[in-house]
Formats: sequence, structure tokens, C-alpha cells
Amino acid sequence: MYYKIGVDVGGTNTDAVLVSHGNNILAKTKQSTTLDVSSGIETAIKKVLLDANIPKEEIKYIMLGTTHCTNALVERKELNKIGAIRIGLPASSAIPPMIDFPEDLKKLLGNHVYMVHGGYEFDGRLISPLNEKEVKDCLLKMSGEIESLAITGIFSKTLPDQELQVAIWAKEVLGAAVKVSCSHQVGGLGLLERENAAILNAALQGVALKMVKAFKETVHRLELSSQLFIGQNDGTLMSLEQAQDFPVLTISSGPTNSIRGAGALSQVDNGIVIDVGGTTSDGGVLVNFFPRESTQAAQIGGVLTNFRMPDVVTIGIGGGTIVRFKEDKCQLGPDSVGYLLKEKGVSFGGFTLTLSDFFLANDQLQIENILEKNNLKERIQVISDRNFQDALALVKEQIQLSIEKLVDKLKTDPKEIPVIACGGGAFLLPKKIAGASRVLFPEHLEVANAFGACIAQISSEDEKIVNTLQNDEKKELEKLLSNVKIELLKKGASEDSINVLTKESIPLAYLPGAIKLKVKLCGDLIS
Repeated sequence: MYYKIGVDVGGTNTDAVLVSHGNNILAKTKQSTTLDVSSGIETAIKKVLLDANIPKEEIKYIMLGTTHCTNALVERKELNKIGAIRIGLPASSAIPPMIDFPEDLKKLLGNHVYMVHGGYEFDGRLISPLNEKEVKDCLLKMSGEIESLAITGIFSKTLPDQELQVAIWAKEVLGAAVKVSCSHQVGGLGLLERENAAILNAALQGVALKMVKAFKETVHRLELSSQLFIGQNDGTLMSLEQAQDFPVLTISSGPTNSIRGAGALSQVDNGIVIDVGGTTSDGGVLVNFFPRESTQAAQIGGVLTNFRMPDVVTIGIGGGTIVRFKEDKCQLGPDSVGYLLKEKGVSFGGFTLTLSDFFLANDQLQIENILEKNNLKERIQVISDRNFQDALALVKEQIQLSIEKLVDKLKTDPKEIPVIACGGGAFLLPKKIAGASRVLFPEHLEVANAFGACIAQISSEDEKIVNTLQNDEKKELEKLLSNVKIELLKKGASEDSINVLTKESIPLAYLPGAIKLKVKLCGDLIS
């Protein structure tokens, strides 16, 4: 018998669940997210340990879902000074690296951006050989000026050896302290978006180092000897070492955890999940218990990238969403009072009308220390300048319209599918939604994100381009499957639990005989 703890750090709350090895929730908590983040995590873990009364030595795994990296990019905080080398001359010189980065971000990351000779065609034919002196001259210019380095080669997803060689030279010239990100390990096939993903990954490595250190120290202070993991944006886990090397893959892990957690709590394997928080509602699609991946390039912090991301649509409806009335119409948001609800909300003596105020006054939500119900309704009537029931009807009508638009955006066919509610603001969702076969409000829905982190598996994936005029496609696919399985077993997956999540063979336009093979496997942690 062993136990797991899942923790999810959000902008407003840090949630935690303590779960048995059979994935039954034994204790759960919601704590305020703290400025230093780690003390909020510590408080949440302490609380579930106390409530479940489980011996510390029986906690085998702790899984963390965190917004550290997302926040660092959005807020432009604590990012590394980076260097970037593109291997591709004489090709690819028309569009230099970081051309589409926002100016403020470009300025923060520094101007050590270089292009050198090298690269391959899609089928492995050489564009030009690497020039050691040329590369090392660029590296010497960066010496002492950068904290991490991004290396990108043309079609390095097919043949990564030039990227790996430049990484070896970088260690020689810059020293082991400078972290290196190779694009073939981070992004997809497209050169510019893959390069952007590698640069963002390099920029986040200092943030990741601090995040991992704080997580380790928190667990050490709690005298726990558990194995630690961090959630990725595909709904699976990565080790702390992987998180330090590939921090960009933790971006958007929050919505992913919610989608996975809500699916498991409701025992629905295909449907739409709507996670309602204090500021926004995130909608995603569950396909065979995993979030549907976006097919479009993702914008992260204003930068276009092509690494895997969940297909999530966000609307400005949450518990703290500000409500305004104009004539016979109601406007919801897009702004929110967020974590300041208890200071600014009408229910707590403030003067800002929020969605929570209406649901508290109507007995559909319970929070301690609010104004007496009759007084609350009177205040809402004065501020909204209309009868409470009329105002409530307008609010609910607007929520209904917004949620139905969200569901419609996420659906790919007219067939009705289940909608699963989760998150602390799930009380806002209507009980019936057009296009939904049913609307589910599972038990423990408020901690679906932490539960999603807790039940996550580990995964491994790879993709390559094959020239079928020269190679046998079936053999190449089998070889790729075998390599990915070996990698997954190395990460600690139980062999008899391994499942194939993705096995794709996609012809590439305008390249005769060129096919992209993609494989992804997942498995349970060894018990």
C-alpha cells in the first residue's frame, strides 16, 4: 500500500489532494497561493497529511502542476539572458532568428543571435558541413554574456548530429554552467517555430532551476522521502531533471491537469471539460482520457511556437468576473477582481458587482463572512439599478450564451457530447447546455486540477521524416515505436501498462515520398 499527493499551483489558489494507490481521494484542500509559492505548497501538503492521518513514509510520489514558467513569460520576470545559434547557412538567411519576438522580450533576452553554416534537407542530404572555427567564434562572443543557449538546425528532427556537435563545442567554450537547449528535443518540424520554442526553453531554465530547488526544499522540510514529478502540458509527468532541461513543456499544464482530473472523476473518457476559476473559464476536449492537442501553432508570451499544446479555449467568465448593466443588457467582464473578491465584492462590503455576488445572494454558493442575504440583495439592486431577480435573469442568460458559444467552438461535429464541470467556480455553469448530451458536476470537482496531476502517467514521444522512396515505412515506424518504448522504460514506466497514444503517418505536401512519422506512448509509474 502506498499513497500519492497531487498539488496544483494556480494564480489564486494552491490545491492539494492525497490519494490512495487505487486513485481514491482521501483528503483535499484549497489554500491561498502565496507570493513565494513554496509556502503555499507546504501549507497545502501539511493540511492533506494531517486530514488523512497517513504516515509520511507511505507517501511514495508527489506530483506538482505549476504556473511558474507561464507566469515568468507573461510577466517577463526572471528570464535568462540567452544566446541563439541557427545552423543553416547559406539557406535560411532571409528571416533571422527572433524576428517575430515582441520588442520588450527581445530586449530582455539579449542580442547574441548568430547564423552559421550547416543543416540538412528533409531526407538527410547535407546543405553544408559545420565549420568548427565559425561556430566557436560565435560562442566566444557570447562567453560571459549569456546564461543559456538555444541551438537550432534545419531538419535537425531528422538528423540531430550537428545540433549535438555544437552543444559539445558550447560546453568547451562557455563551460558547464551555461545550459543548452537543442531544438530537436523541444519543438516540431517547422524551423522558425521550433527555433522559437528552443529559445523560450533556454530563457526559462533559470526559472525552472529555482522552481525545482523550491519544490525539493519544501518536501525536505516536511521530512518526506517521496519521488517528485512535475506535470507536462500533455497530461503526463516529467522528472525534476527533465523539468530543468525542458521547462517550456510545463506551460499550460494547469488546464491539462483539470481536463484529465475531471475525466477521471466523472469516469467519462470523451467529452468537453470546462474549468471555471476566479478569472476565466478554460474549455478543453477529452479524447480517450487525454486532452486533445492543438493542431495550430501556439502563441506563448507573444511568440509563435510549434511544440505540443492542449487545445484550450478561454473566455472571461469566473467567480470574480465583474458584472455591468447597460439598458436591458448585461456585460460580463472581461475584467475580474480575481483574488481580491473578499475586498472588492459587494458580498463583503465592497462596491464591485461580481458573478459570485449574484450566486451568493441566490443561495447557490456558500462562502463565510458575507453580508446578510437580504442586505446583499438590496445592495445589488442599488448598484445594478434594477430588481434583483431581473438582474439575476440577465446574468444567467449571458452566462448561458457565453458557455454555449464555448462548447460550440470546441466541438468538431454536431453530435451531442457530455460536458464536465470543474474548478472552484463550477457553480456558475448552467445545468443544461445546447449541444451537450448532459452536464456533469462530479464529486471533488473543485480539486480536479490537483487530482489530474496525481493520476498522471509518464510518457515518451518522437517524430521523424522518412523518405519512402529509399526506406520501408512500416519498418521505420516499428523502429520508432521500439526506440520510444525503450525511452519510456528508462523513465520508470511499468512495462505491462504501456499504451500507444499516438501513431501517425502523414505525407508531407510538395515533397514526393516524404512522410512524417509520429509516435507517443504512455505508462504507469512502477508501483
